[in-house]
Amino acid sequence: MVFLSHHPKVVSTAVVPENTPLPAPAEWPSTKVSDKKITETGSYYSINATYPVTKNDVITGYFSSFVQDSITEFKSDTSWAAGSGANSEAAAEDGLLSLNVTYTEQKNANADNYIFSVDENSGGAHDLVSTKTFSFSATGQLITISSLFTNGDDGLKTIAPYVAAQLATAADADSSMIAQGTAPTDDNYQNFTVAPDGVTFIFDPYEVGPYSDGQQTVKVPVSAFASIASTDLFSSAQ
Repeated sequence: MVFLSHHPKVVSTAVVPENTPLPAPAEWPSTKVSDKKITETGSYYSINATYPVTKNDVITGYFSSFVQDSITEFKSDTSWAAGSGANSEAAAEDGLLSLNVTYTEQKNANADNYIFSVDENSGGAHDLVSTKTFSFSATGQLITISSLFTNGDDGLKTIAPYVAAQLATAADADSSMIAQGTAPTDDNYQNFTVAPDGVTFIFDPYEVGPYSDGQQTVKVPVSAFASIASTDLFSSAQ
């Protein structure tokens, strides 16, 4: 006769101490590894640019291409200084023409936002100040305007009135510039950062107001477009 012995299943009753650190999440593909710096000095100009090198070559490529394109455009804008004439000679002598590209990062639970600032002195009355943003999901996907909303680019028609109304509250608001700069087109809303509770749009000088107004931003809370908000990007979307 064979006797089978059954061993009861052992269930662990160990309690993890409250202060035990949780395992670190996997690094996002957009995580910065280092900075790439570009410095160039010509007879009439100087260039200083920095962009992040990330864990993903495709993402780094977005930044590299943008910076290189900015440098190419700057050299084209300032090519007049390489000619002859009083203005050209003055520019070459003083070396005042310049391009500076810097960036900041805003990372949260839902998006990794990189905000590039381009300050170009190409000989005009004012420096040309412009912005370029790149936002990525945890998987490294580039976040586009259409991915903010469940109905794609049409979502801009929902938020445009909100953005215009916020900008109009300024004491020196220019209604015609606001109307044109907040029309629901991709170009008008190309620069933005994403957070779990909403999206912030960035407008450079001359886009929704005169140069003297500087850069203007408007944060649109999820509540303003909850019915069409991407549930992947906005935690409070309904």
